[in-house]
Amino acid sequence: MDKKKVVFYYPDMYVGGVEMAILNLAKRIYKDYDLYFFYRSISNLEFAKELAKYGVPRNIKFRQPIFECDVLVYCSLWMESDDYLYFLKPKRRVLWCHAMIPPSGNRFYQLPFVRKMDDIVVVSNAANSTIPRGLYTSKINKKIHTIYNIVNVEEIKQKAELETPELNLARDLNISTTARLSHEKGWHRVKLLCDEFSKMPGLDWKWYIIGEGYFPEEVARVHTLLDRFPQVKFLGRKLNPFPIVKQMDYVALLSDIESWGLVITKGKILGKPVIASDFPAAHEQVTNDINGVIVPMDNYNRYRSIAYRIVNNKDLYKERLKTYDFEKVNQESVKEWKKILDKEKGE
Repeated sequence: MDKKKVVFYYPDMYVGGVEMAILNLAKRIYKDYDLYFFYRSISNLEFAKELAKYGVPRNIKFRQPIFECDVLVYCSLWMESDDYLYFLKPKRRVLWCHAMIPPSGNRFYQLPFVRKMDDIVVVSNAANSTIPRGLYTSKINKKIHTIYNIVNVEEIKQKAELETPELNLARDLNISTTARLSHEKGWHRVKLLCDEFSKMPGLDWKWYIIGEGYFPEEVARVHTLLDRFPQVKFLGRKLNPFPIVKQMDYVALLSDIESWGLVITKGKILGKPVIASDFPAAHEQVTNDINGVIVPMDNYNRYRSIAYRIVNNKDLYKERLKTYDFEKVNQESVKEWKKILDKEKGE
């Protein structure tokens, strides 16, 4: 029996959370399906080589011949998705929604686009709750599924042990954030916590930032906010950030919104307490004052007391960090994805 052809489409691949979600799923299912990864641009050829181990990466920037497949998985919500995929003739369509709140003007809100989908997958219960169900029919609402992204636990642990970079760590407190240098990642909250750490007499601390930005003006704004602190170290993009993360006291993610927050998951795998802003999906991974600290979005008067808890309770949070069965969740996610991919049209 021929294997089903499954196409994952994401227009501009960098090596962010969506791309890693596609790759991690591919690693689990490539033996059961013929996988294709379509994109218009890709920033890292090493990532393309990694995808090629599990399927066929294909640049579709130029005119393409007709391509028939069993399932097309849209990993992008943007309006141009359909326009660039005119040559694809899928039997079924799946929308894999990684966004927490779809941007306004997005086809996710438009009934004709959503009606084309045979299934819709979101990556957290919090993300599921933001879908504007009142706009859609009960038939469409029944197509919506929550499936957590797959995280390769052993791979992360192995990569963390590949090296031990010389970081000149601080004596008292070391924090890392792995994120794009863009406004939605909440760098002003990082600045406010840094202000509080700087006021603590004798505190030796450092905050390591791993990542780069897409837009020079946004990158410049982040540097303007944080370059005033000599304790903040910009390390740029790292294909393997885990040897850095393993040396930290905390991982931090202070975004305005996240559909899940994979940085948090990976930090937990390496046994790190979490500093997270109060976006809804954070509460699916962090219990305040148990395995980390939830930082309020806008109540900046509380940042001083939060900073003291971060400094004084780091060992307590680490002891309380729950042993979480990531592999059990991975297996359940693979099972749910196979149910969707194995469906026939009309099921």
